[in-house]
Amino acid sequence: MAGGTAEVSHPRVRLLLLAFLGLALCAIATSALYMSSGAQSVGYFKAHDETETRSLLPPLSELPPETPLVYIGIFVEKVYELSLVSRTFSADGYIWLEWPAEVDRLMREESISPLELVRMPNRVEIWDSLFEATSEEPIELSAGRFYQRYRFSSRFYDDDILLHRDPFDSLSLPIVIEIGPLSMSQKYAGVTLIPHHQANGFIGLSGSISGYRLETAMLTPLLHHYPSRFGSWYRPTLSQARLDIVYRADYWSAFLNWIFPLLIIMAIVLLAPSVAGSLGDVRIAIPSTALLSLIFLQQSYHDELPALPYLTFLDKLFSISFAICLGLFALFTWGTTIFDQAAEPERPRIAARINQIDTIFQTSCFIIFMIVALVAWNGS
Repeated sequence: MAGGTAEVSHPRVRLLLLAFLGLALCAIATSALYMSSGAQSVGYFKAHDETETRSLLPPLSELPPETPLVYIGIFVEKVYELSLVSRTFSADGYIWLEWPAEVDRLMREESISPLELVRMPNRVEIWDSLFEATSEEPIELSAGRFYQRYRFSSRFYDDDILLHRDPFDSLSLPIVIEIGPLSMSQKYAGVTLIPHHQANGFIGLSGSISGYRLETAMLTPLLHHYPSRFGSWYRPTLSQARLDIVYRADYWSAFLNWIFPLLIIMAIVLLAPSVAGSLGDVRIAIPSTALLSLIFLQQSYHDELPALPYLTFLDKLFSISFAICLGLFALFTWGTTIFDQAAEPERPRIAARINQIDTIFQTSCFIIFMIVALVAWNGS
């Protein structure tokens, strides 16, 4: 009867363990779905907040005829020293403005110099930056218009970094120019920045960044609605021009640097159940080593990223990989224990049973890994 009891207990333990592992992996897959929907929620709230503080400028045909228009152009010579950790980058280039006599009269009345007409609100480390006019006085053009060119060299803050699909995501680096004096806000003079003709382009030959491909650059006119009254009786709205330089990650480089090592580790992990169930020591060593490799790989990955309130695509792959390694370690521990405790005549049958369960676990983990990868990609 004791032998019969042992025969019954082993299948029960096996079924309970498989049920636990199945529930654990299902929980991981559900968490990936939840994280994906959470990423979309973060994106929604970010976009919602932006609509409250920044809006597109209406078409010129919808602006009042008396609106003072200041035409703006920008040319970026080079972009360098990109840091995703601090969300900053450096850029050098030129800005030029062309304003009508009405704006020039307002500048003289308010004692506003050409250097004070605009500012760059996303500049950082201003003490170590350059923003200067290339000439002492603006150049007077025909019909009472005035032209002024500026040189800048500064570090800028990226306020729109989104890395949901990292390392395959695109990167947008903004350079923002805004009307400086509050007396020219939409409440009073309503001076409005309008992009100059784009025939000359925005980016020079040194506009590329290592690891990324320059995709496009676009100068967009905006209205910046400040959420603060600054101690006065109204919230100012100032005209902005925002240059977004969009870079796309090099897919092949990102795959070789991050995805390929992860896939190699997981291929070894998923092939581990193919090792004979009688080789318990060898089997247990595989998920342990894989876990350490995954931890170091993830740490290296996060050393290049800022702290994010959401999981990236690669983070979700790391999460399911950790869960599979943990489940595999538990499975191998169970298999090694029952094999060592079994009598010598029973070991061939126990080994065959372990191999059968390993095949089920191996197939299930592969399917779950692919499902989580697809969900993480489509949900980002």
